[in-house]
Amino acid sequence: MQYVAAYALLTLGGKANPSEADVKGLLAEVGVAGSDAEIKSLVESLKGKSLQEVITEGLKKVGTLSLGGGSSKASAPVAAQAQAAKKAEEKPVEKAPEPEEDVDMGGLFD
Repeated sequence: MQYVAAYALLTLGGKANPSEADVKGLLAEVGVAGSDAEIKSLVESLKGKSLQEVITEGLKKVGTLSLGGGSSKASAPVAAQAQAAKKAEEKPVEKAPEPEEDVDMGGLFD
């Protein structure tokens, strides 16, 4: 993930197609030792693509993921939480307690 973040930062900073050396240099500036093979793979896979294209493609893939919604037992606590939240919204707002009267402490705090 840090390689992708470095690539994105370089792209947003004005480099249309950052090289392996650019990504390694940025990672080195923040104290991260990157894997040459992974950086090379990243740069080759993103060569010729704009950052916006890559993000758009990624969002399409994320939209097709199944992120749960299994059995009714798993969703029961969620339903209970939703009902509790609804009940909490329906409760009237409690008034703040009246301020207490000042009591003479006989010069204790003078």
